[in-house]
Amino acid sequence: MKEKEKCTMKAEDSNYGPVADNRCPFSENAEIHRLQNAFGEALGDMPLPEETRKEWSIFVQRQEQKKRKLHLRIWLSGGIAAMLALSILLWSPWQKTDNRQFIEIFSALHAPEQITTTEENGIIIISTPPATTTKVTLEDGSKVLLNANSRLEYPKEFASKKRRIVSLTGEARFEVTKDNHHPFIVSAGKMQTQVLGTVFDVNAYPGNPPVVTLYQGHVSVGKVKSLPEKRILPGQCATLTANGDIQLSKATQTENEGWLKDEFYYDNTEMLTVLQNIGTWYNISIICHSANLLHKRVHFRFSRNVPIKTLLNVLNDLNIAHFQYDNKQIIVE
Repeated sequence: MKEKEKCTMKAEDSNYGPVADNRCPFSENAEIHRLQNAFGEALGDMPLPEETRKEWSIFVQRQEQKKRKLHLRIWLSGGIAAMLALSILLWSPWQKTDNRQFIEIFSALHAPEQITTTEENGIIIISTPPATTTKVTLEDGSKVLLNANSRLEYPKEFASKKRRIVSLTGEARFEVTKDNHHPFIVSAGKMQTQVLGTVFDVNAYPGNPPVVTLYQGHVSVGKVKSLPEKRILPGQCATLTANGDIQLSKATQTENEGWLKDEFYYDNTEMLTVLQNIGTWYNISIICHSANLLHKRVHFRFSRNVPIKTLLNVLNDLNIAHFQYDNKQIIVE
């Protein structure tokens, strides 16, 4: 055997066969060289057939052992990975795996499929379905335009009462007939509005703070079961905050004029207000994945008498956000 092809072998490993000495430059091919040496190829000698079969049998057995051990290692590694993946799947519902925010802008309410009118103990109750408004004339001549997904309760007769009290859930515009001796009071959520004769809007959908917007005359606003706290002037709106305070601000005229003309009409309006109005009009739950998006300003005008998917296509054309209608709710991203 040539000297350069000789390799010093360590003791044979019981699992993986011979282990080559690190000093041998041919350690990676030690098994092949061992056979070559056994066959006498390097010296030109021809081994006996019995020796050839014996060495070849040993070589095949050791290769099969290596394959089995390799497959075992692969299977174990794959099994552990699969167990880890399964654990993640099983536990993921209880862990926060999505860093996006889920902000519920509006939650769909129970609403009738058509305008309904009922009477209970002298009180008339009118309810509107989504995407529908209706006009109501009260016994004293006052006029009410009731917005979609809203409910108005009022006495059949005011004559025998000192005060004209109505209850509102949702949104309505009131044109109140003047009567100095019988104040007109709108109770909406936790806020009430008292007037003698004027034109104003009350927005008090569930889940949102009550808002009163004045167009003509004067009104006083305050919390229910308490004396009126503040008077507002035309062009102002009053909002009942979470801590119970009445906050005054300038009214957005275009927004309030829009719904009277069956339009979504916004001029430099926050996206939060736009989404709330869409939700209340169509009575569709809305979820937003970005708090920053809610403060973006929108300039937008479009008919309210269109299918929701048509409106969302128009909003998507603004390239402010992506609006998607899925599983009876609107997703905004």
